[in-house]
Amino acid sequence: MPGGEIHIMFIFALANQKGGVGKTTTAVTLASGFAKNQLKTLLVDLDPQGHVAFSFGLDKQAGLYRWVVMEESLKNIIVTVRDNLDILPSDKLTEKVKRHITLMDFRESILADQLRKSKYDVVFLDMAPSLDVLHINGLFASDWVIIPTRLDAMAVDGVKEILLTMGEINQQGHSFKGYSILPTFFDRTTRETVTQFQEIIRAFGDRVLP
Repeated sequence: MPGGEIHIMFIFALANQKGGVGKTTTAVTLASGFAKNQLKTLLVDLDPQGHVAFSFGLDKQAGLYRWVVMEESLKNIIVTVRDNLDILPSDKLTEKVKRHITLMDFRESILADQLRKSKYDVVFLDMAPSLDVLHINGLFASDWVIIPTRLDAMAVDGVKEILLTMGEINQQGHSFKGYSILPTFFDRTTRETVTQFQEIIRAFGDRVLP
């Protein structure tokens, strides 16, 4: 940008099409860590359950609905929860966001277009487990996908499902910079946990975060 500052944003999606794998906990922890390292960070809740606000001891709010549907300014909706860390909260009205996006042109890139206008160094997207238009929007907006996964018998299948979805999105013109798999709920005393961890390592190698 001639005569101006070039702002580079990096967007992470926390995604898995199976629920209860620790996506929100991971998103909150990572966002807080980046903020502590002096990076201006935004955490966006794309799940109607609104657990991001709850994690910070706040009430659920229709932030995403006001931003996407009502077209309010992002700066008037975000909630600053810590130094360098803002959240865009969600609640049950997020279901209406999905219906709104479905009726829009170029609907896959709605979220990406809006986020790229903001002035954050890094954005984390806490995705709902359902494979819907908002989930696809989040993946289209992201540079890197972090896939939290429980260590149980269905773990590898859950990871493969999200990777298949990412492959389909790549075929539509989006290019991910990469992805990582994050095992959660690790318990060394449980044989199944250790076995499934070893299975994930065999299947995905250095994509698995230690």
